[in-house]
Amino acid sequence: MHSSFLRKVKIVGTLGPASKTVDQIQKLIEAGLDVARLNFSHGDHAFHQSLIENIREASKRAGKPVAIMQDLQGPKIRAGKLPGGAIELKEGDICVLYPEGEEPKKMLKGRIAIPISAEIAMAVTSDTKVGNRVLFDDGKMATRVIELSPPEMVVVVEVGGTLTNNKGMNLPGTPLTIPCLTDKDIVDMEFGLKMGVDAVALSFVRTAEDIEDLRRRMKKITDHPPLIVAKIEREEAVTYMDSIVEVTDVVLVARGDMAVEIGAERVPTVQKRLIHSCNMLGVPVITATQMLESMVSAPTPTRAEASDVANAVFDGTDAVMLSAESASGMYPVVAVETMARIIVESERSKELYSGPAAHIMPMPGSVVESVEFSTSRIAAHTGAVAIATVTHSGVAAKVLAKYRPETPIFAITENEDVVRRLNFVWGVRSIKIPNIVATDDIFTVVERLIVDAGFAEAEDLIVVTAGVPTLRRGTTNTVKVHRVSASAAKPKA
Repeated sequence: MHSSFLRKVKIVGTLGPASKTVDQIQKLIEAGLDVARLNFSHGDHAFHQSLIENIREASKRAGKPVAIMQDLQGPKIRAGKLPGGAIELKEGDICVLYPEGEEPKKMLKGRIAIPISAEIAMAVTSDTKVGNRVLFDDGKMATRVIELSPPEMVVVVEVGGTLTNNKGMNLPGTPLTIPCLTDKDIVDMEFGLKMGVDAVALSFVRTAEDIEDLRRRMKKITDHPPLIVAKIEREEAVTYMDSIVEVTDVVLVARGDMAVEIGAERVPTVQKRLIHSCNMLGVPVITATQMLESMVSAPTPTRAEASDVANAVFDGTDAVMLSAESASGMYPVVAVETMARIIVESERSKELYSGPAAHIMPMPGSVVESVEFSTSRIAAHTGAVAIATVTHSGVAAKVLAKYRPETPIFAITENEDVVRRLNFVWGVRSIKIPNIVATDDIFTVVERLIVDAGFAEAEDLIVVTAGVPTLRRGTTNTVKVHRVSASAAKPKA
């Protein structure tokens, strides 16, 4: 029998205090981590540099490529520092929100003063309207705007609670004009590019233009910019999701802020629509937030959490993500192992998939799409044990994954960046070779690689796609059904 079941949905894990040493990260990689997320809302550049160095060392030791995703903080819409560190809010209380570091101009008699971050005060108070809601601490406290005089506003408390320092604010129903990229984000992004991150996640995306803006900025710095991950969490992004999916490299369904913005009851349907939209265009999509939340402090997930991960798999997600579970929880390695087991178990039940893969057709006129679409069907019909895609840029492997073949996909490439970046893509495992040149007998090379990887034996069929005869970038034009020779299947002397 060939190598054991190959997990297709990838695992993204956030690194932090519980997962920052080489040994800790190596254990996560061996448990199934494919992408390491660095949250730039926390930690300075020195901390993140040491994390990046540790990820690379751990990846080397584990013998498995790991992609690094830099997650930019975005505009921090939050309350400031409060007198005594906390304020008790009761229903009916009137509050004045004013820029932190200034004195409130509004009359305070009988009112509670709440500072909000100065850099967003003018935009927030200008963009909202009387009657709109302002929520604090992930929606735990709710207020409504009753008076506006930018950069201040007066709100009435509808749902009270204890508000503590620096808690986040949400303004559902208020389209905000604050740029996605803050000055801090630009400095962080430049640092990430210098450190060679594989992807940059953009927080609080509103429209496709936000993605294009980040891409323009990155292209001024490097000819080979990292992937852009669009985090869908604001109401505007949900409205414009289709145009965002068209221009971004990866989508992240950020269900935490999204739930506060649009209501938790809408999140499951938006998640399914987003995954469907990404699947149709072959854009990798990550499902995130609270997937195994209880494992922050418990060694096992709840049944609901196991179902949540499984349903994301059935929906067609490319990856699932851990946040606090792997960054600061008590059981980071167990959380990754648990997630991997749930994914594998779910993937065994192909009949439960609700994604659109069966109905996706190649784009008219695209040679690579036609070749890879045909390849997925040929592999199924012939009973091939593997599909090998010879690729310079990774595009052919990504296109093939769109058709969700059950046959394991191997991307054969000489490009180290492509090896790591394909870790975002469903079902693709990469094998790096020293170089791809036209003089190679590429089919013999591929045969040897797949046999050595333990996925083929004598007389097995492998389906190979490549650009023949040139093997140049963007020339995929050939599909070959290759039978493994008896000599290739023998162990090397």
